[in-house]
Parts: sequence; C-alpha cells; structure tokens
Amino acid sequence: MGIHHNALIRMLLTLAVSAVLLAGTACGGDDDKKGAVSPTPTPTPSRPDPKQLLNDAADRLEKTNSFHWLLEHERGYTPIVLNLQMTRAEGDVVRPDRLRADVDAQLRGVKANVKLLSIGNSAKISNPFVPSQWQDLPTGTKLSDVFDPAAGTTAAVRSVKDPQITGEETIGGKKVWKVEGTLDAASLSALATIAEAGYTVKGTAWIGQDQPDIHRIRLEGPLGKQDAPDVVRVLTLTRFNENIQITPVP
Repeated sequence: MGIHHNALIRMLLTLAVSAVLLAGTACGGDDDKKGAVSPTPTPTPSRPDPKQLLNDAADRLEKTNSFHWLLEHERGYTPIVLNLQMTRAEGDVVRPDRLRADVDAQLRGVKANVKLLSIGNSAKISNPFVPSQWQDLPTGTKLSDVFDPAAGTTAAVRSVKDPQITGEETIGGKKVWKVEGTLDAASLSALATIAEAGYTVKGTAWIGQDQPDIHRIRLEGPLGKQDAPDVVRVLTLTRFNENIQITPVP
C-alpha cells in the first residue's frame, strides 16, 4: 500500500511540474508577442486651410530664383504674337527678367515651331520657317507681356474663389494637395492676353505637402471670347531654384 501511495504522490508531482512548465511557456509566448515591435504607420498630414495654402504657394514661387515650365493644351490653343496659335510651350524662367520658350504653334493652318527669348527689355522670336534667324518682337513688347508663367501662376492661385482641398496625389515623387475652385478669367491675363472679365474658369492646383511648391495648375474653360468653349490649359512647374542659364541670342 505504501508503494502505491508513493507512486501516486510521484505521479501527482510530475503532473504539477508539467503544468507549471506549460504555463510558463504560454506566458513566455504572450510576453514575446507583447515585446514584438510593430512598424510605425506613416502619419497622414492634417489638411491645411486651402486659402492659406494657396497664398503660401504664391509667396514661395515669387521667391523662387528659377524654374522650368511646360504649358500644354488638352483642348484648344492660346493666341500669341504674330498671329501664332500656341498649342504647347516649354521653357525656363530665371529671375529677375529672363524667360525663354520653345513653342509649338499653328500659323494659318500650318504647323510652326518657334523660340522666344526675353532678357530685360529685349525680346526676340525665331523665324518659324528659318529657325536660325531671329527678329525683335514689336517695339515695347516683352515676352512677359505676351506670356508670363511666373506672374500668371501666382495670379492664378491667389485668385481662386472658394478653394477646397479635394484629395492627395503624387507628382514627380512629391506628395501634393489637390485644390479646386473657380477663377475670374480677368486675373489670368499674364497667361493669355485674351483673358477678360466676365468669364469663369474652373481651376485646379497641385501644391506640395512638404514644401508649398506649385507643381501644376489646370484651367478649364475659356478666358475670353476668342477662346474655344472647351479649352483646357495645364501648366506644370519643375526644377525649382536649379542652376538654369538663359543666354542672349548669338
């Protein structure tokens, strides 16, 4: 009987020790899980006041020394000097007074490519048919009087009525706020001399989240009676404050 009693005690002790060990293992597993490091989610930036964001963006562009720009028309064109109908233009701005552009246009139904250059009070345009030949723009005309992407862009973003942030996107690897609103076309005369009061344009601006750079603006609708009713202009800005050189015509 004593033998059976001792065996029973040993069995109970073994079961007790096993239970303790299993409990310790289970607790250790929980501790391991609690100690695991979870990846930190990227915080979503709080949305700024849209009007303040646009004003900050305009201020920043006005202080920018240089930038590259591209103007495209999803539909329509923009009339410029010498009866040219500009469909696409790309160039650079270097402050305080240098601007150049490579322009795709139409002249009386014929495709034409011209270069425009403005330095100080001197403005020249290449011959559409003989690109190596340059001529002065009409006396007193500066390229900025015809098309000024710097002044036009800042005027556009400052003039947006009832702006609303409608989303977040990525342009050129940069996270941007998408801001929408309406504009009176009269505020856009620096982008097109045909702009006149009384025409309402739908505007969209893409403004950087880290820095309030203006990466793109889109203007939908006619700026005046000379515009097509479905015209859409898109102006994209890049290469802010890079070392861009604009030299006089040889």
